[in-house]
Amino acid sequence: KLLDFGIAKLLGSDLSEATATIGRLLTPEYASPEQLRGMPMTTTSDVYSLGVVLYELLSGHRPFNFGSRSPEEVARLITEGEPVKPSVIITRIDSARQTDNAEHLPLTPEAISHTRDGNVDKLRRRLAGDLDNILLKALRKEPERRYASVQELSADIERHLTGLPVLAREDTFAYRAGKFIQRNKAAVAAAAVVVITLFTASVITTWQATVARQERAKAERRFKDVRNLTNSFLFDFHDAIADLNGATKAREMVVKKAQEYLDSLAQEAGEDRELLWELSTAYLKLGDVQGRPGFSRTGDTGAALQSYEKSLATRRRLAVLEPNNAEYQLGVAETLSRFGPIFQVLGKPSAAVERMREAMEITDKLLPQSHDLVTFQYATLNPAFLGDALAEMGDYDEALAMYQKSLSIAEQKGKSFPDQAVMHRLVVSRERLGFIFGIKGEWQKALDNHLKMLALTEEMCALEPTNLDYARAKATAFDHVGDSFRGLKNYPKALANGKRGLAMYEEFLEKDPQDARAKKDAGDCTHHVAETLLASGNYRDALSLLQRTVSIRRGLVALDESNVEYPDDLADSLTLTGESLSASGNFTKAIKVLQEARAISEPIVSSHTQRIDYRRELARLYTDLGAALAALKDRNEAELWYQKGLDLWIELQNENALWAKEMNMPKEVAENLSQVRSAKLQKR
Repeated sequence: KLLDFGIAKLLGSDLSEATATIGRLLTPEYASPEQLRGMPMTTTSDVYSLGVVLYELLSGHRPFNFGSRSPEEVARLITEGEPVKPSVIITRIDSARQTDNAEHLPLTPEAISHTRDGNVDKLRRRLAGDLDNILLKALRKEPERRYASVQELSADIERHLTGLPVLAREDTFAYRAGKFIQRNKAAVAAAAVVVITLFTASVITTWQATVARQERAKAERRFKDVRNLTNSFLFDFHDAIADLNGATKAREMVVKKAQEYLDSLAQEAGEDRELLWELSTAYLKLGDVQGRPGFSRTGDTGAALQSYEKSLATRRRLAVLEPNNAEYQLGVAETLSRFGPIFQVLGKPSAAVERMREAMEITDKLLPQSHDLVTFQYATLNPAFLGDALAEMGDYDEALAMYQKSLSIAEQKGKSFPDQAVMHRLVVSRERLGFIFGIKGEWQKALDNHLKMLALTEEMCALEPTNLDYARAKATAFDHVGDSFRGLKNYPKALANGKRGLAMYEEFLEKDPQDARAKKDAGDCTHHVAETLLASGNYRDALSLLQRTVSIRRGLVALDESNVEYPDDLADSLTLTGESLSASGNFTKAIKVLQEARAISEPIVSSHTQRIDYRRELARLYTDLGAALAALKDRNEAELWYQKGLDLWIELQNENALWAKEMNMPKEVAENLSQVRSAKLQKR
């Protein structure tokens, strides 16, 4: 939404190069008055737009309600109107408004306070005074009356948080009187012209002599302000809201602004190593917000990959400049570790393996001489991520070895680090070990690891009850414990644990409906609970729950077309729906649903041949389709799909890529195919 959030650069000494917003491409809600007037933009223009964002986050309202006003009326309101104090506006009710093609309910004081301090009076008292004055100072019409720099704004916020007096003050009577005179300036216009003309004539010679030096200094200050804004405010602001439920929209605005700043700074970086390091770190964090798998994100996997590539290229450049700099080497490994998960969701496990092996090689060398927490964290994460990619390629034995390596490092090296950091690493290792033991059919070992994972997450949540990542890890642990109990055919315990995880996931999604991670988690757990219901013979409840699963997963497909896991997940849920329909005797509808799943799955498999799991799912789908057609005595079609399924099962068997529960599938499908062919012969 912040297309007008640009950088006002001054190149050289030519005043004609002062930046204006090109083509008037802007979003009125966040545009500063001087931008609408076509005046040059400065750092204070950015402070104004950030003030709008902060005003909306704190009060739930925007400074101005445009309603159905014309563009001219909107511009007049921004350039002449005064925003209401946040402590006052939260007590008002805004009528329903439409944004992004979605109708929003009216904003009421109760709805706003519920997502903030929980009480209207408490929120009003918290905003009144310092926060009112800070926001109104950032939103003043005159750039010179706003905060002059990001440091000044940040310092005033810090003064408020620590209980010190703030710089921001309410407008004085003298200022308001001056504004009144300004609005009625016709009577003094002639005198003003004379004064301005005389003044211009007296100083023009001096101005011409010094303008080049002034403009260059201005450009340098601007560059410094932009750099500080990117690093000391944007990402501080993002980190402050990262764990807040419902913050996804605000994070999207931060992302758009950050990307514009970073790309501009990258062009100016030169050989400044400090700036290059800051840029690489900022691009890394930007990619995390855009689409880091397993974390809260805005759902743009392709953009995340581009940001990670920029971070990696910059850090490789620094590592070449200083090959003995351990921080730069670790930085390369840190960025490389992002490619493991993201290449997996893009359907490129071999690329993930390549990047993760390089990352693990670096951290293996650094770990023996390092007592740094970050080195420890990535030394445990890298083998786990490598194991994930290997498992997707069907190399379960090496995947298990990598997961065991991750656990060993966490247990042996973790004694020197804070409890939560070590527990988090142990959670990752226990989760992966439970997963691989499930693939191997060793369900009791899987359950043991998942129960240990659950115990760790409960301890973490007790230490930090408000930590959203810890709460999500706990929900994931319940989900996995349910999966392990299902593998042991203990369906009551599987259902109880799965539903506990699902309740937590649904709560996360309700609080932040725009969070792609929350949607995926809820969809995954709903699917797993439906699997348990189907396995226990409860077809009706399984079908009811699968409607929810399919709805969530269709939404994710529409959200991010570059993430191949989303359509694959959708096809998987449609396949499970077909199985549930067949189990309930509705073969005709089952065939229709399975054909839809096939139309999604086949193109994925043909374009992502490295993904063993995609081929496995398609083999299962073909088998289900053959069984449903055979039940309706459509033997020709049943023979066709059984044969396709058998071909894939044999292919997977030859690659040693079958899961333990699938070992008999080639034999079973061959027998079913034989029965269909025998029935065809008898009919003749």
